[in-house]
Amino acid sequence: MRKKLKFLVIFNVNAAGGRKLKLVNDVIGLIKKDHEIELFKTKSEKEAKIVFKELSKRQFDRLIIAGGDGSMYFAINEMINNNIDNKLTAYIPVGTANLLQIETQIEKKSQAIYKVITSDKYKKINITKINEKYFFLMAGIGFDSKIIESIDINFKKYLGKFIFAYKGFQHFLFLQNNKMNIEMYGEKIKADWVLCTNAKYYAGSYSITNDTNIFENKTVVYIFKDLTRIKLLYYIWLIFTKGDLSSAKSVIKKDLDILKINGINKKILSHVDGENFGYQDKLVISKTKKFINLLVP
Repeated sequence: MRKKLKFLVIFNVNAAGGRKLKLVNDVIGLIKKDHEIELFKTKSEKEAKIVFKELSKRQFDRLIIAGGDGSMYFAINEMINNNIDNKLTAYIPVGTANLLQIETQIEKKSQAIYKVITSDKYKKINITKINEKYFFLMAGIGFDSKIIESIDINFKKYLGKFIFAYKGFQHFLFLQNNKMNIEMYGEKIKADWVLCTNAKYYAGSYSITNDTNIFENKTVVYIFKDLTRIKLLYYIWLIFTKGDLSSAKSVIKKDLDILKINGINKKILSHVDGENFGYQDKLVISKTKKFINLLVP
């Protein structure tokens, strides 16, 4: 007989609606049949922080995050801050892009998700540090961070992935670059855009590298020195045809150790795991030995 497990579920109610809400409820219903479960619904980061602080005092077997990539980004940081990052963690994908779902190939079906979260199969997710925060997918500084910043949360909820395409095209048409100083392995470079990725996929199911994924202990850095519309079109073509940006001669590719970024005459705008990271005087991105144990198919 299978061991009875205790699950704690943290559900970002702002990340889901309609069909996605049904998916969460269906999974919870399946868990209740054979296991113990406690559900925490959160509507704000303030509420979620209180919940995670409380979890550090509780006994449980597995933690389930129901939300999008941003919900998982927030959860990972709170798990680390509250010393519960050693717990087996599961994921119900109910966000907009759900890159984590694409990376792991978790099906968006209640029975399939239930099978994963009640199994003993897990992998370590690579965690990278940016200033005092941690990310598991990627950090973007430049072109894509401007797109993220310009998206209204309410429009994102109702328009879904379309809002990313619309804003991306808008920023492509009115491309404005802000140079930044990059320092890596003792080399100093001026660049327009930096993409630092643990993930294989980007902006949906589009592969941008063949050298890593979230389960590899490797983070790839793409440095775009002189970004133009023509070059952006070429990068898109490489993604569609090769699934990898490495062959672009105008892109500098390096494996991450420590990356330092300073703005020139202004602060640096960045995003982390699809969430606006705001304007910073400087960024330090580095490898860590931290990881999250994620239940996988």
